[in-house]
Amino acid sequence: MTTNLSAVTATTAAVSLSDSDPIILDKTRIAPSHAQPISRVGDNRWDLAPLLHKPTIADSLSINFDTFPPCFRSTAKRLVWLSVNVPTPIEDLERPTATRSRLSAGSIVVYAGMLRLWMTWLDEHGIDRFDGVTDDVYRQYCSEITASGLTRESQANRLFAITRCWLYGPYLPDADTLIRPYWENTIARADVLGDAKWSAENRTPPIHPQTMSALLVWAIRFCTDFSADIIAAKHAKSNPPHRPHLDDLSPRQRVIDYLQQRQATSTTIPGFYPANRPRRRCIAVQFIGWQVGLGTEAVRHVGPVSELFAELDPADEAALPVPITGTIDSRPWTGSINFYDVDNLSRLLSTAAFIVVAYLTGMRGEECRALRRGCCHTTTDEKTGQTRHLIYGHVFKSALDESGNTLPAGTERDQPWQAIAPVAKAVEVMEALHPGSNLLFPLRGFTPFGSADRDKAVHPRMIRDRTADLIGWCNAKAAELGRTHESIPADPDGPVVVKRFRRTLAWFIYRRPGGRIALGIQYGHLRGHSTDGYGSRVASGLRDVFPMEEALAAAEYLEAASARLDDGESVTGPAAQRYRDGVRLYQRHFGGRYLTNRQAAALNANPRLRIYDNSEQFVTCCYDQSKALCHPDRNKSAGVEASPDVTNCQPTCGNIARTEHNIADVEAAIEQARDEIASPTIPLPLKVRLEQRIGSLQQIIDHHRDHEGRRR
Repeated sequence: MTTNLSAVTATTAAVSLSDSDPIILDKTRIAPSHAQPISRVGDNRWDLAPLLHKPTIADSLSINFDTFPPCFRSTAKRLVWLSVNVPTPIEDLERPTATRSRLSAGSIVVYAGMLRLWMTWLDEHGIDRFDGVTDDVYRQYCSEITASGLTRESQANRLFAITRCWLYGPYLPDADTLIRPYWENTIARADVLGDAKWSAENRTPPIHPQTMSALLVWAIRFCTDFSADIIAAKHAKSNPPHRPHLDDLSPRQRVIDYLQQRQATSTTIPGFYPANRPRRRCIAVQFIGWQVGLGTEAVRHVGPVSELFAELDPADEAALPVPITGTIDSRPWTGSINFYDVDNLSRLLSTAAFIVVAYLTGMRGEECRALRRGCCHTTTDEKTGQTRHLIYGHVFKSALDESGNTLPAGTERDQPWQAIAPVAKAVEVMEALHPGSNLLFPLRGFTPFGSADRDKAVHPRMIRDRTADLIGWCNAKAAELGRTHESIPADPDGPVVVKRFRRTLAWFIYRRPGGRIALGIQYGHLRGHSTDGYGSRVASGLRDVFPMEEALAAAEYLEAASARLDDGESVTGPAAQRYRDGVRLYQRHFGGRYLTNRQAAALNANPRLRIYDNSEQFVTCCYDQSKALCHPDRNKSAGVEASPDVTNCQPTCGNIARTEHNIADVEAAIEQARDEIASPTIPLPLKVRLEQRIGSLQQIIDHHRDHEGRRR
């Protein structure tokens, strides 16, 4: 190496590499936990694991230079070495960009893959050096990428990998230097990929409400009702019973003694159904060894199993001597825990705990996977007696250095996540289930393979697979217990994956009746409109989730309202005209368009578009704080409320409008009440109250019809 790191970053001289040089110059960038030798430039495979500071990333990131065309291998090594050690001079671009100057280890691997594609294409077209690339070569490559069927984002990434090669030109020898890609020309840039068809519409589908609701019920049930039994069974399996009378016996004598006891008390022997042969019960050799203090192989070495146990029928289940304390509606959730089911139940319990923590806190998947032992702090207010559960952890998406580049290890979150009791219980369960792990959700807690012994976090794909296993187990248990109404239906949008939990929580809050109230209860807030307060979103960890989801929910409602008005829907009430004006205003400014972040912010901020459907009260609220009877302190409060308190809706409020959609809900409520009255089992006092309710609801319909008739 002719220059050190400081010299490389301070000058624009071409770097010269020797085979003995390490691929990472700055030792401060090497993860403290990494103890293996650092790859050298001359190696055919470069291991980037030393750059991994997150426990949430697998430690198998490497680049194999044997897969590059031989004529470009040295060039590829120089470019990858630069991407590891030297910030990309993005200031040389003649356009604004959000691209970061330093790539993460994972992004370097992706960058190397795009380099390989580019270099392979050049080699196939008879070009063996970068200085042989012309504008015509660029245009031909662009044409092939455009015709490849890749998404616009993928095409742009492929081309920017070449741009990055060009930007590194001052550090490269002449043969490795590219001319400026023509797509970096201001005039030509717009013609290469075309206009971006981007919208802020969240493309991650929420989990279907029926799927999520049932899954959450079972996940909480696992953590609160089943966990003690599963943890006890795991502890029992790991600690075979000590039988003093066997201490002086040889392995063969122990097995013979066990057989004699079984023959004296029963003609059966513990058996189980192996996963690869579910219809054939086999002798539970491992369980027998556990009972007599021997390993599986020690039992087999005593003699042929088929001969030793020939006189006994493998019929008994290999049940652990663990009392079952968990119940489902006062009924034990299982008769016993099988020795061979413990590991699978432990994985299901880990999955259930992850679902509870990830969904009920709203934290990102990577943040949840990176949580560590001791992350939950529980405090009790001495004055009010209120208990608070605070989850401390790291954030990664917004963890940037002074240059705007990602901090590999993330940063500790400024404020902890507020959580509720089931989340604290799930954390407690994971700490008890995996006492030897520093991570709350270690990889080895979710995989059936024993090779996962390093302290790495579970991978999102494994959460997806284990969630599918959990759903299958729960549905089988629901059928076994005659509780098919608690089955978890399949989600129409595909597998339940980690990134969908956060979107689903936001969707529930803004799309389901009482969603904001549920959030307030969940996070300990006293008022239903607390989601509109900046501080409450910070505390819950969902600050950036709400605005777009709120705008999308409002847009959906106003689009439907506009269509109903076009079809001649009648609207009555003191706020009827404000309702019509607001819907028409929405249609003029936002109707039929994708919402960008700026448009979503404008929609949320426009006071004339604060129109809310309160289906519980059969009204539509055209919210104006100065008229809102749901907020008695509206004239005294210094703050400006952004939404109504739907739990305190007053029938005489000036913000009320009633649409035909509301009236249809009233008619449905009347029909439901009449069906209940017709039931022969309905008590007389309840029947009287239902008749009174029908009368009140009918007055709403009559009032609406009368006012609409007079308006016409």
